[in-house]
Amino acid sequence: MLTAWGDESGSQPDRDPNTYLLAAALCDEEDVPTVRKAMESLRLRHEAKVHWHGSSSDRRHELVAAVSELPLAGLVVVHTESGASDRRHRRKCLEYLLPNLAEMPCSRITLESRSHLDASDVDILQKFRAQKVITSSLRVHHAIGRLEPALWVADIVCGAVVQSRVGNPEYLRRLAGAIELEQI
Repeated sequence: MLTAWGDESGSQPDRDPNTYLLAAALCDEEDVPTVRKAMESLRLRHEAKVHWHGSSSDRRHELVAAVSELPLAGLVVVHTESGASDRRHRRKCLEYLLPNLAEMPCSRITLESRSHLDASDVDILQKFRAQKVITSSLRVHHAIGRLEPALWVADIVCGAVVQSRVGNPEYLRRLAGAIELEQI
């Protein structure tokens, strides 16, 4: 069975306005320890977690190279809408992402915790179940980013997609065979 790790990102407002991304990095459940170990090995001593934002170009190349070697696939949903709040962007992305994960079949997605906003993700899942859009087999969990190295993969994938959208496709090219992009 597949499991997914998800993270969000806004794009660069000046170069790619009104754009929000939600990435899910998927792997077989038995590969999760390998993914965690690989990502933890990339964390620098001064870092609470591996994070794309603020990393140098050389560091980004290192991160993408490591992710490209992992037994992963990615699904990235990109939502662009003028004036949309982050909450609306996220909901629109989840409306696409969750049913597609359930069909794969993916049993679990762990999203980076946003504290009190986590309940809205679970609420969307419950609405989908009530509408029979997805089965009850998919579960949504949340984890604190610095405590869950598998989440860092989705952050790196988001970063590579943002860079591609603003004219720097080299990072995404390295991941392209394993990443599916959906613009909504």
